Amino acid sequence: MAFVKDIRIADNAAPAAPTSRVVAQRLGKSLRERFQDFIHKRECDPSQRDYGVKMASRAIAAFSIYNLAVVDDVTAGQSVCDSSEDGGIDAICVNHSEKRVVVVQSKFNQQGNSTWTKENFLSFKDACEKLQLEEYSRFDQILQRMSSDIEIGLESQDYKFLFVMAHTGKRGAAEVILSDMQKWQDELNLAALAPENTPQDDLPFQVHLVSAEDLTEWLQAGTHVNIDLDDVEIESYGQKDEPYLAVYGQISGDQILDWWEAHGTRLFDKNIRNLLGNTDVNESIGNTAVNNPEMFWYYNNGITVLVSEISPHRRNSSRDTSRGIFNFLNASVINGAQTVSTIGQISKAISEDNRNDLEQIKIPARFIKVANVDNAEVAAAITKANNHQNRVLGRDFASQHSEQLRISKELAVENYQYQLLRTDDQYIHFDASTIDLDEALDGLACLTMSASIIATLKDKRGRFFENLDGHLYKSVFNPTVSGIKVINAVVHLRVIERLIDSKLSTTDRSTYRKRHLIITHANRVITALLLNKVSDLATATELISPNEELLSSKLDSIIDAAEQYFERNYTNAYPARFFGNVEKVNEILKVLSNML
Repeated sequence: MAFVKDIRIADNAAPAAPTSRVVAQRLGKSLRERFQDFIHKRECDPSQRDYGVKMASRAIAAFSIYNLAVVDDVTAGQSVCDSSEDGGIDAICVNHSEKRVVVVQSKFNQQGNSTWTKENFLSFKDACEKLQLEEYSRFDQILQRMSSDIEIGLESQDYKFLFVMAHTGKRGAAEVILSDMQKWQDELNLAALAPENTPQDDLPFQVHLVSAEDLTEWLQAGTHVNIDLDDVEIESYGQKDEPYLAVYGQISGDQILDWWEAHGTRLFDKNIRNLLGNTDVNESIGNTAVNNPEMFWYYNNGITVLVSEISPHRRNSSRDTSRGIFNFLNASVINGAQTVSTIGQISKAISEDNRNDLEQIKIPARFIKVANVDNAEVAAAITKANNHQNRVLGRDFASQHSEQLRISKELAVENYQYQLLRTDDQYIHFDASTIDLDEALDGLACLTMSASIIATLKDKRGRFFENLDGHLYKSVFNPTVSGIKVINAVVHLRVIERLIDSKLSTTDRSTYRKRHLIITHANRVITALLLNKVSDLATATELISPNEELLSSKLDSIIDAAEQYFERNYTNAYPARFFGNVEKVNEILKVLSNML
């Protein structure tokens, strides 16, 4: 990608290549022909004299979206919002799967020899700042319709924002402009509390300068190359016809190896995730494949492959399904990436003579036909379900932990039921006397008043259950935690959460944006402060009824104080990131606690 920090002053000083004009013209024509059917034609009618220039500029924006947002041509084209009322943003796309928001300003430089001007940069920077302030009325109607998707990105600390200036001119920008762009990226990430030395790819805010050189390299590299799997031999196969055609059975490990050697990680282009690296699961897969191949079928969950076409060989018998040969077009492994990659990797550790031993490995496999664009939603649903269904979390193991079983018994004494098993709906309340394990975690963690515990709860709650013998889990669930303490913490937690929700619903988001964000993302800090203001809550040996009126009054004081503190000290900070940062949580806990 064309990171602004990778661009040198010397890039701008170098003269444009003699072929720059030709390259620019070819890029404009090629991209226009590719994307124009998917881009709106407002203020850009084909009958206009300047249609070619305008549409080429829009197509450059679409192509930037295609590459950086990782979407298809149709989505990229529909992301273009260029118009006389675009407010300085020519295209925007939110990819929730990739957790990425790409914002583009584009120019079709017909001569191919110019660079960005100060005016261009300041206009784009101003537009991006207004977007961050959610001032949607300043932009084109296409962007306005995307406001709810943009808000998800703005409110999450997991999304990356790519601010992109793309044109068919030469690489780089004047020194003063380049330094301002690089400084802007630094300021954005400083406000987002990005740790120092964060790799460029992982920065929450990225500024990109895309030139004709970059556009040409993207075209040359290409993406979304179809993978066809020919002559796949499936043993003990069967077929399912409705609602989608599918072939299933078992395939041999040597075929998996052939796929890996031919296509590598491109096999997983449509998967929710790529490889997980060297994990215990991978090691187990490898050990079984090498040392116990005859048991591989019994131990392995198998693979699922989405394809656009299934073609059985004509010689396949309609009666004998012990072995069949099939061709699959446009294949992508959407579940079983670790199985495929591990078999591919272990082949390096065995001799050539033993590679045939991979034939002994039998892997359950399904090939599902999801053929056209209309079924994209179905493909996405199948991919998601295959990657998340029946997932075992550390929290599930906690349900059988001795401390949890003890707490369950103590709650039963008080006529409370402890819901230990994970349900589909988080925090499901069958009645007031049912307490969920996740609620217990929230209440007890906030009661500790520990910045590191509260920040972890906010940002990475799954870590509490990664090691049931570890410090983090035991800091919340330990022999000193009584059933009474759990009940008191959760009963007060519920009242506090209800009060916070009420405050959110009565705080106009457009008028009091920062206040709304603080209430949203400071919920764990607010809960901790309020719980610790309840006398004897942590040490009580009797049930304590919440004083809702007092909690509501203190809640108002905390919110007011937090908002004032942000205005004085962290005007440009993002609350979503601020309240996931241990140092900042510790700071504000001390400040607000003293104010109370």
